[in-house]
Amino acid sequence: MATDKEQLLAMGFEAARVEAALKATKNSGLQVAMDWLFAHADDPLPEAGESNVTAAAENTGVNDDAITEEEATAQSLKCDDCGRLLRDAAAAEFHAVKSGHQNFSESTQAIKPLTEEEKKAKLEELKAKMAARKEEKRLLEIEENKAKEKVRRATGKELVEIKEKMAELEMKKAAEAKKREKEQDKIAKQKIKDQIEADKKERNARFEKEKLERHGLQATATTTAAAPAAAVVASAAGPKEYSDARIQIRLAAGGAITHVFKSADLLSVVYAHVSEHTGAAIGTFKLATTFPRKILEEQSKSLKELGLAPSASLAMV
Repeated sequence: MATDKEQLLAMGFEAARVEAALKATKNSGLQVAMDWLFAHADDPLPEAGESNVTAAAENTGVNDDAITEEEATAQSLKCDDCGRLLRDAAAAEFHAVKSGHQNFSESTQAIKPLTEEEKKAKLEELKAKMAARKEEKRLLEIEENKAKEKVRRATGKELVEIKEKMAELEMKKAAEAKKREKEQDKIAKQKIKDQIEADKKERNARFEKEKLERHGLQATATTTAAAPAAAVVASAAGPKEYSDARIQIRLAAGGAITHVFKSADLLSVVYAHVSEHTGAAIGTFKLATTFPRKILEEQSKSLKELGLAPSASLAMV
């Protein structure tokens, strides 16, 4: 790197004036020496003897006021990475943050103060940079807002689709529930119809049985009265044995019950059955044959002995 003296000589200053300037400023830096030279431009050149004496003194070390370049006072900071001169530590710190450079050293070269025109230019440049940054920030915010609006619209669309799907599912569930309800109603109605039909068939069958039983008893009575000879023959042949006795009992409150007993069961069993079915206590009612009418009170006799087998019709009185 060229020394301050070499730079001044390269600028065209006389060697004697350069030496005088450096001596007068005590090697305080290039800018200070240049200021001294401009301030003393009209001064006469130092005499050669004075210059030689000064040089000799510098060489012999007699002049105690002279300092070396290494002893000069630092006037600025220099970035060793890019060679840029910086006015102070704050500027160096800013430069390091902005550029990423980390190597700095002190420099005896002073930074020339800015003129009014340079200050105005710098100010305009700074304003332009601030305006550019502001515009860049504004455009960036516009783009961010557009992106946010796009995301918002997409999210809104997704929410609408989700709501529509949920509504569709709810409608499907409601339709399926209504369909199941109709099917259940149909099944229930069919069960009721089947039950009604079964009850009807049961009533018809019971009616037919009662009709047949009534006709059968009457036919037996008629046959006995009309053809005693046949009865004598049957008696001579011996009575027919029946193991069951089908008893139909007409209740006092209306209606009838039919039950098949064993022909060997006692009449008391029939009384107990009627009491259990109607809730009437034994002793509060009597059983009697319908035709011919006869009160049956011999509860210790069997149905076979009382002639109630294989079938008979009784009334609750």
